[in-house]
Amino acid sequence: MTRKIKIAAAQIGAVHRTDPREATLQRMLKLLENAGSQGAELVLFPETAFTTFFPRHLINDPDELSSWFEHGDVTKSPNTAPLFAKATELNVDLAVGFAEAADNGERFNACVYYHAKTGSVLSKYRKIHLPGDFEPFADPKATNQLEKRYFKPGDLGFEAFRVPKLADGSEPIMGMMICNDRRWPEAWRCLGLQGVEVVLCGYNTAGFAPDLWGSDKNQDPRKAEESALFHHKLVMQANSYMNATFSVSAARCGMDDGKYSLIGGSCITGPEGDILAEAQTVEDEIIIADCDLDLCTQGKTRTFDFARHRRTEHYDRILEQTGVVEPPMLNQDTKVTNGAPNGEHAVFDINRSTKPDARRKIRILLCNPNATKSMTDNCVKMVEPTLPADVEVVGFTAPTPAPFAVEGNVDNIMSAAAACRTIIPMQQREGYDAMLVACYSDHALIRMLREEFDVPVIGIMEASLIAARTLGARFGIVATSNRSKVMHGDAVRHYGMEGFCAGVESCNIGVLDLERKPRSQILGIMQDVARSLVAKGAETLTLGCAGMTDMKAAVEEAVGEDCQVVDGVVAGVHHLVGMVRMGGKTAKCGMYASSSKARKMRSQEYV
Repeated sequence: MTRKIKIAAAQIGAVHRTDPREATLQRMLKLLENAGSQGAELVLFPETAFTTFFPRHLINDPDELSSWFEHGDVTKSPNTAPLFAKATELNVDLAVGFAEAADNGERFNACVYYHAKTGSVLSKYRKIHLPGDFEPFADPKATNQLEKRYFKPGDLGFEAFRVPKLADGSEPIMGMMICNDRRWPEAWRCLGLQGVEVVLCGYNTAGFAPDLWGSDKNQDPRKAEESALFHHKLVMQANSYMNATFSVSAARCGMDDGKYSLIGGSCITGPEGDILAEAQTVEDEIIIADCDLDLCTQGKTRTFDFARHRRTEHYDRILEQTGVVEPPMLNQDTKVTNGAPNGEHAVFDINRSTKPDARRKIRILLCNPNATKSMTDNCVKMVEPTLPADVEVVGFTAPTPAPFAVEGNVDNIMSAAAACRTIIPMQQREGYDAMLVACYSDHALIRMLREEFDVPVIGIMEASLIAARTLGARFGIVATSNRSKVMHGDAVRHYGMEGFCAGVESCNIGVLDLERKPRSQILGIMQDVARSLVAKGAETLTLGCAGMTDMKAAVEEAVGEDCQVVDGVVAGVHHLVGMVRMGGKTAKCGMYASSSKARKMRSQEYV
């Protein structure tokens, strides 16, 4: 019995924003007929194949945005049904990507496998690894990638499926992914662990997009396209080999709208990582190859025999951790790391177990509502040495148009809006255990996040005051500006702690002065203010700005060891860790009940 399938990839060249849908559909029908005439049994079309790649555009008109999506059954919609009808007529299976508007109102970057012999959809996949950003770049010339704005991360997982009446009735095992998924080995391994024999992947990949990739804007566009094409083939070949599977990739390529370059490189790859067929143009093109599925057997039973060789007891980190957590530094000025003093390396214990801690990490999102990333980085840097092994703090900086500093009510509201719009989809995707708002104020973002989520949320001001009251009878606050002094006093009264406040003193500086003015000058001012507060009876001091977090030592030096200095960032993180460990959640029976359902009823999904 032979287990051969003739598979084709239908590459589609440039599709412009102004191109009529009917014109694109006719091109797809022609490609399908071409593949069928060559004996193809299965044809793969690209990601979002029926339109241009609209997520590169900021689309504020809801009607226009809706027009890019397929509504209802994609096999029966007037814009798409002719392709499936032609597949049935030709008796050729097809897999095709499209923008899906689900019945419940959610939107996904999706693809389906259509079985021509039965006229049915055998499987649907929704893209999980959405690249890019929620907000567009400030540079109007930059190429944007706004999938996070328009799509939800896929919710169907990486599920393999069998296809009847192919490969001499042996029901080959197929799997699907979309574009950026191909760069993530976890996606391939999920399918590999189900014995996948053919992985289908449509894509739209930018050729020259330095803002998107974070690369040099002065690079040669031709070299950039060569690099993108190399990386595309690298992941297709390497992952096909490491999972002993055939793979088929189909590109939407060419120069959209005369300025957005997309790479070609559609290819069919064998289970040894060898390319069996590859597109030679960036135009509409069919590539085709005979795929003998029995060739997967060697890799699946020897080199990559998962049952014999995988050691899942050592893979915990892959499931428990998203961001990078580096090993501690071995030599860090005068600090002690893992019990080893500066200049000495800890001796590795050869008898210790290397199995990771089985406890799940507590992940806290540190939310800086202003747009100054260096402040976020300093906050994370200062808190990391205090963290236990099972706690991770991830820094978030509000995107522009958030202000670079929060120094008044307008800054407060504008920064809260910019931050919240980004954090909501981020939290839905990442599921952090708690959130700390790193702005020393009664910031609006705190209550917004408490309303939208049930995880514990606190601001660094409130956390620092709780810690200060725990450590001393009366506290003082080292503020930045005179306006901050007044606002902090109002917040203290709001928290009901005015009876314990020895005073709020201003350094008479702006928030950004903490970074821009000479450090010695800033530290001298803060030390004078700290001494004044102690003279007024303060037993504990709190630092009244997230930007002061790395200046704690200088204030401690000024007031001596009998007066405790509290950094709100460190206090806030550990307060939240305690809340998570005790199973605490934000109460939803009153003030912090979410208004999301009411917003939907008003048709005002403005967040």
